[in-house]
Amino acid sequence: MPSYWWECESCGNKAEFFDVCQVKGITHFIWDILLKEEWNQDHLIKNCKSCGRDLMRITYEFPRKDKEKLRVIHIIGIGPFDNNKYLPMIWETHAVGENENDNWFDFKYLNGKNIRGLNRPAVFSRDSLKKLFDVYSKKTGKEILL
Repeated sequence: MPSYWWECESCGNKAEFFDVCQVKGITHFIWDILLKEEWNQDHLIKNCKSCGRDLMRITYEFPRKDKEKLRVIHIIGIGPFDNNKYLPMIWETHAVGENENDNWFDFKYLNGKNIRGLNRPAVFSRDSLKKLFDVYSKKTGKEILL
């Protein structure tokens, strides 16, 4: 299985990106679907072909000593910047297993369709971070900071 995949929260069925949304992988999904649809969060949950429930979510392992499996709740970005290549994002996730009630925020970026940026932290200016939080609030209806 690739480093990012679709997994059903109900039955555990796993699927690759092409099988779920007809794109090559996570970077193509972000650029060709999410960004083009102005970060429409409806694209982040799909129907499971195994159990028929709308509970398929993007899943990945967070790189720690003991890897944590995370499921994506929201992906929001700003930009792209720098000749339409640099795309900073915030991913809201929840852990699978004993920490599943905790939502985590993972700051990521893409440089074109190169997946390496997803494994490195994004760096934001104060203004860019405020803009990202504002877009997050607009697209999800939730506030990050209390």
